[in-house]
Amino acid sequence: MPPRNPDEVLVALFKNHATPNEARSLAEGRPIYDDVEVCEIRTPGSRDVKVFPATAVSHWEINPFDQSQRKVTYAERFAHQYQQFKRHEVQTKSGTPLDYAPFLSEGKRAELRAQNIYTVEALAAIDGAELKNLGTGGRELKNAAVDYMAEAKKGAPNAQLQAELEQLKARNAILEEDAAAHAQREKNAEAEFDNMTIDGLRDYITTNTGQAPIGSLNRKTLVRMAINCKPAKAAAA
Repeated sequence: MPPRNPDEVLVALFKNHATPNEARSLAEGRPIYDDVEVCEIRTPGSRDVKVFPATAVSHWEINPFDQSQRKVTYAERFAHQYQQFKRHEVQTKSGTPLDYAPFLSEGKRAELRAQNIYTVEALAAIDGAELKNLGTGGRELKNAAVDYMAEAKKGAPNAQLQAELEQLKARNAILEEDAAAHAQREKNAEAEFDNMTIDGLRDYITTNTGQAPIGSLNRKTLVRMAINCKPAKAAAA
């Protein structure tokens, strides 16, 4: 008897998982999600549910004739279940879910989903016989969806500018922290020479560099030269 396929005991279920599309959401000024096909795998007797993209590599398959290897996706691994999923798939690939439409009540959202309308984009695009199927007020709903998208698009540049300002603010905060830390390190380094006279500083520099400072230099300059020629710093460099 051939060995039993371990996949036979697994429960594989394919679904569409709404994933935020950050780039498009920022560009359009409204939340936009993409449907990503995923495979949920359950093992009998276990509470764990493992989730993988349907097109991700499940394993490698070896060709028995030439020993070459081929990637096998979860969609191929559980081909029967995937084909069933595809035949019953709601064709909503990308868009703003109805939950984000402020002009819709929960009841109206439920009615629209019952008619396979899941996004604001789909509602805005509906026309002809399908629009008539929405019944009384259908045209107003379509127009509201169109207006919502237009208003969101107008506000998109402001949203992008705000995002850029937030990023700039974060970078500036980091730079300020770095500058403060650097200033503190400089202050600590200078403190080592607070009790040293001008002549003492010149002698210190001469001893550690082999060359006496040239000219009449002020204390601040001599302290900076002394810090730069500290033996410990020279060794670290």
